[in-house]
Amino acid sequence: MGVPKFFRWLSERYPAISQLIAENRIPEFDCLYLDMNGIIHNCTHKDTGEDTTFRLSEEEMFIRIFNYIEHLFGKIKPKQLFFMAIDGVAPRAKMNQQRARRFRTALDTEKARDKAISEGVEMPKEPPFDSNCITPGTEFMAKLTQQLKYFVNKKVSEDADWQGCEIVLSGHEVPGEGEHKIMEYIRNAKAQPDYDPNVRHCLYGLDADLIMLGLLSHDPHFCLLREEVTFGRVNKAKTRELEHQNFYLLHLCIVREYLELEFQELQQPGRLSFPFDLERVIDDFILMAFFVGNDFLPNLPRLHINEGALAAMFRIYKSVLPQGDGYINEGGVINLPRLQRLLNELAKDETNQFENDVSDEKWFQSKKLTEPNGADNRRPKGKGLVLTSSQRDLWKQQIRPYVNKPSPEPLDLGTGLNAADRKFVQDLADTLHIEWSTKEDDEGHRHLLLSFPKGAENVNEEEEEGTLALYRVMRTYDKATVVDVSGEDAQRQYKELYDQKYLGWKTKYYLQKFPEWAPEQYDAELTKLCENYVQGLQWVLYYYYRGIASWPG
Repeated sequence: MGVPKFFRWLSERYPAISQLIAENRIPEFDCLYLDMNGIIHNCTHKDTGEDTTFRLSEEEMFIRIFNYIEHLFGKIKPKQLFFMAIDGVAPRAKMNQQRARRFRTALDTEKARDKAISEGVEMPKEPPFDSNCITPGTEFMAKLTQQLKYFVNKKVSEDADWQGCEIVLSGHEVPGEGEHKIMEYIRNAKAQPDYDPNVRHCLYGLDADLIMLGLLSHDPHFCLLREEVTFGRVNKAKTRELEHQNFYLLHLCIVREYLELEFQELQQPGRLSFPFDLERVIDDFILMAFFVGNDFLPNLPRLHINEGALAAMFRIYKSVLPQGDGYINEGGVINLPRLQRLLNELAKDETNQFENDVSDEKWFQSKKLTEPNGADNRRPKGKGLVLTSSQRDLWKQQIRPYVNKPSPEPLDLGTGLNAADRKFVQDLADTLHIEWSTKEDDEGHRHLLLSFPKGAENVNEEEEEGTLALYRVMRTYDKATVVDVSGEDAQRQYKELYDQKYLGWKTKYYLQKFPEWAPEQYDAELTKLCENYVQGLQWVLYYYYRGIASWPG
């Protein structure tokens, strides 16, 4: 299970969390846990489409797996426990996703093979390895488990380093995903009266959700071990042998320190009506990460981790938490009233983002704001141009002086314009043939900018006619009638127009996703959908904090 793009986001936002493992500079660990499925996949086949001629015998696969395990053990040298967990049967909630992924893998493999044949690549006589064999209950996994048991017994009897710690092998016949079997083991260990909270854990795996599982353990000494990950284009020709493979440690203790800095303003005296507790903030952080998607629930609309979704969630959380009486995630149980407060603010942020998108894409260029008493941003039939007083001030005090003396620097109109005045400026810019754009500052506020196209300050004779037309437009705005209409009235009417557009977009979105909804049942179905989503959130939290929740259908 994983949170898409989460590891990359975390590494870029908090760069000091990763440490390249160098010889003789490896921290000491008491416990080493291996999420084995990543190792099994790496040692048995290439990525789909990477090398369609790649073949290994089962014996070669097993030897590669043994070498990988031995290499990781030799790097970390655990003192107390070595735990190897292979994925068993997954919970029912994940089976549909796993089934779809396996069908897609088979289809992609077939397409890659057909493409290679069409390009004249000579295929080996041996059939390719089917990666779908790496599934609980298959003949391949039964053989692998038997071979692993033999390997462990051999190492314990021959290798002194392996004799000094407890060895646990949880095979495919034990239900549950590998990483969650590991976390269940840690939870049971922590429940013992003689548990040492200073035990140093190292967990190997490629799934981003291991970060969440490590954080929710609240143990101070927890690291993740993983191979070097290169973001961007990968040179497939440069495959590294195991002895040359770089490994990184991701220190969750440093992630905890970064999160404490991220939310340090909540620690200010009087900011919260309840004590600040970093452990509870981390629990809330784990819950917020679910909103950008995981293997059980899709991301919420417009919440994409590579588009700043988590940074926006942090900003909203820091504004919402002081208004409540406690934290949202109470040890794996969602406090629904507090979650509702967070989602309400998230909904407001979505409407603001939608309005920005509407402006950026000029969806309202054909719309007109018509006041009952005749206020209109464009020229009505038989009448002169009509502006509100705030629009006149914008024109005379800021825009006209800028147009009179073209500058290579853009004119920043700030963030304080209401929607109606912003629409007025955009229409005016189009009429004057100058460019407008929006730019987000460091605090997430959008500035409205006006600028001249490149070279516009160099007017030649051929452009003289256009310049005269520009002056005619300027005179029209100079002579515009100003009506006694408040900015609130103009904003209200624009908001009605905007709300209508937003409601249409929202309805269209849901009906595209759920075409079976009857129009007369739309509100009831939407309420039911929200209830099911919150139930799903609670189920995933239980899965993380307590293990698989068995809910009757």
